[in-house]
Parts: sequence; C-alpha cells; structure tokens
Amino acid sequence: MNDHIVHIEPGNPDELRDLELAHAISVELARVYPNHYWLVSFAGHNLILRHPLIASIVTLETGREGFSSLLPRNKIGTVHEACAVAVKFAGAMLEAFRLPRGLWDGETMPVIPADLKREVMAGRQLRGWR
Repeated sequence: MNDHIVHIEPGNPDELRDLELAHAISVELARVYPNHYWLVSFAGHNLILRHPLIASIVTLETGREGFSSLLPRNKIGTVHEACAVAVKFAGAMLEAFRLPRGLWDGETMPVIPADLKREVMAGRQLRGWR
C-alpha cells in the first residue's frame, strides 16, 4: 500500500510531464526523508517544493506567508535529474532548519536561521537553486 497522498487536478495535456515529475519527486522525497511532509507542485512548469512545517514556522515567526523553493523550468532536466536536485535541495533545507535529513521523529521543530529570518522579514527573495 502506498503511504503518501497524491492529488492530481486535471489540466492541459502539456501538464502531463509536470504531473509525472511531481509524482516521481514526491516518491523519492518520501523514500529519502521518511515522515517529512512535502508539497510538490508546478506553476508555469517551474517546480515548487514546500515543507509545510517549515513554511508554517516561517509564517508564525515572520508574518510572511508562502515560504517555498522554486526550481526554474530550464533547470529541471530529466525525471532522474529533477529528483536528484529536489532531494539535494530538500536535504539542505532540512539541515538549514535543524531538522534531520533522514527519518523525522514527529516532534523536533524547525529553527529558522537568523540570516534567513532577516531576509524574509525584509521581503527579499532568496536564491537557493543553483
């Protein structure tokens, strides 16, 4: 039995690749980072990766909503490459917020790095995908 939720909204035929990528990425993130909850979506064929617990803590501590990471369309590549870059970035995000890269215990809460908090409070967009 599959233990993660996938919600698919019907869209344009050209969005099929986005759905396939989102599904592949979500499966890989669940495998590599068990018990962490990720939202994987696309907007304009750009990959958006969000960890709802981290996003919620950022909102609570800064008053700014919508904390997520975006991988531009031209950097996505193949399904394998997209999964690899998403896993790499997700791990860096977990580490930056002092969460385990592996199995999450369901209790450890994220800690916002001071420099990130300043940037978010100032309303500056951060660059993380390279």
